[in-house]
Amino acid sequence: MFLLLIVVLVWGFSWFAITLQLGVVHPMVSISWRFLIAGIVLLIWLKAKNQFVLPSRIHLPKVLALSVLLFCFNFTCFYFATSFVTSGLVSVVFAAAVFITVLNQWIWRRMVPEKKTFVGALLGISGIALLFAPSIADNINSGEIYTVVGLALSFLGTWFFSVGNLVSASLSRTTHLPSTIAVSMLIGAATSAVISLMLGQSLALPNNLIYLTALVYLAIGASVIGFVAYLTLVAQQGAAKAGYATILFPIIALAVSTAMEGYQWSVSAGIGVGLATLGAVIVFSPSVLPNKTTTKTI
Repeated sequence: MFLLLIVVLVWGFSWFAITLQLGVVHPMVSISWRFLIAGIVLLIWLKAKNQFVLPSRIHLPKVLALSVLLFCFNFTCFYFATSFVTSGLVSVVFAAAVFITVLNQWIWRRMVPEKKTFVGALLGISGIALLFAPSIADNINSGEIYTVVGLALSFLGTWFFSVGNLVSASLSRTTHLPSTIAVSMLIGAATSAVISLMLGQSLALPNNLIYLTALVYLAIGASVIGFVAYLTLVAQQGAAKAGYATILFPIIALAVSTAMEGYQWSVSAGIGVGLATLGAVIVFSPSVLPNKTTTKTI
């Protein structure tokens, strides 16, 4: 539960931090710098503790897949999506990762989810739906193409994230996970930098204090601390259970929106928070719903 709390907090604030970077430089440039800094910091930390273990060549295809899925493609979608719709709405769509991960596990690994995982996730996503239903309805009813594009990008980014979860779960059994994350972040940063240059963008950092502050938070807090905690949670609890963090951190995003953007709470919002909390208890407490087996292969 401690790892879950860390992930929820650092990623909950990250959505608003992304909005502070928009319009200053091209999103691909921001992504490149974010994971370059994160990868270097994590690499230095591991080297200082004499814990860095370079993944072997046999794992290179999966490392490359992790790099582009978690540290390039999915954030490309989220940064652009946040340009079209509010960060809170993007975080709500991202909450669907728990269902998409379960679905991907069923499709790619023939793993049937535990009953309590499904029930908890269902309660959680229902709670998030209650929290954000009014804003989703307002955006859809506006009929603007930008909203459709933003929602599509959000779902695509969530799918990339979900598949990346499965890759990381596989790598966690055969590699030193923090070292693999550091290498993947650097490869993801390089990929984003190459794409930026191909688009004719400069990689120079802007002289903007707000942008740079957001960059430091996103690189160190949301990327180094957040991803190490999250992927460790994937290794310990499984991709489906770890994906429940995506159900909870939109609540933090909503709290930030309340403080910074004047979000107005309602009865449905309060009920939504209660449902999401209950869902977390069900997913992480083995005594809530009995289950004789953890996974089943078909």
